[in-house]
Amino acid sequence: MRCEEPGYLGSETAKKLIETRPEDIPKPKLILKIIQNSVFKFIPIEAAQLPDQEKFSVEAGKEFEILTFDPIRRHLRVAFRSVTLGDRSMVYIWSEHAQIYFGEEKVYPKPLPPSYRINGVPYKSQLDNWYNPTGACNVTSLAMCLEYLKTPRRTNYTQFEDELYEYALNQGYSRHNPYDLARIVKDYGRQDFFTENTLIEDIQDWIAAGNLAVIHGYFTAFGHIIVVVGYDEAGFIVHDPYGEWLPSGYRTDLSGAYLHYSYSLIERVCIPDGKFWVHFISD
Repeated sequence: MRCEEPGYLGSETAKKLIETRPEDIPKPKLILKIIQNSVFKFIPIEAAQLPDQEKFSVEAGKEFEILTFDPIRRHLRVAFRSVTLGDRSMVYIWSEHAQIYFGEEKVYPKPLPPSYRINGVPYKSQLDNWYNPTGACNVTSLAMCLEYLKTPRRTNYTQFEDELYEYALNQGYSRHNPYDLARIVKDYGRQDFFTENTLIEDIQDWIAAGNLAVIHGYFTAFGHIIVVVGYDEAGFIVHDPYGEWLPSGYRTDLSGAYLHYSYSLIERVCIPDGKFWVHFISD
């Protein structure tokens, strides 16, 4: 006897469900959708810098089934499920030229929250450093990030920033060279992707994912480095190791923790020539 009531599970249907293997159940697939004529590349750099055999044109409207994707250096790194280009199944495409869907849900790019703040980031003032307190914004900013990431210490120095200062000296690293600063982070077991060309929106994406960024700028005539710990519609929320920046100059008697620096300020002092030096730091 069959029962036609909604929600009733008949014996035949139940038997089929029991016998169905998990791998036989249809699953949503990751789909890369090209929204603007673009280029697949083997390296995430400008297409004009690549030889023809390392780039492939792709038209808007094309779709590809992929296994994974990863935003990196203003590109998307994607691994195709069945397609290969040359001898590669993993390529890069400019992130603004593509979208990624999981079934009907768009998973990249996801809309950003209008504001985001990473709480619990330790604030460190450079002014109480043993080494060069007026010129150690660099290692002090790194120390905030590394301590937030619970990075193991190597010495019994009271302050992490002084340990990093001496480590740079011992390794022959220049604290004023951004690539050497990135080496320090990597030597301590964390990731530091440094770029000279990025966008404010890239930092917002990074922060919204729960990661910290360190930015370079001419807050002082010699140059200065601060940590970005959040953002809103008007500016970045920062840890400034030198105190609080004001148009009249620094107030070193004020705390630099969780300050709000407007995007107009950031554009003026950090991107005056169109370049934006940023460390994207993570585990």
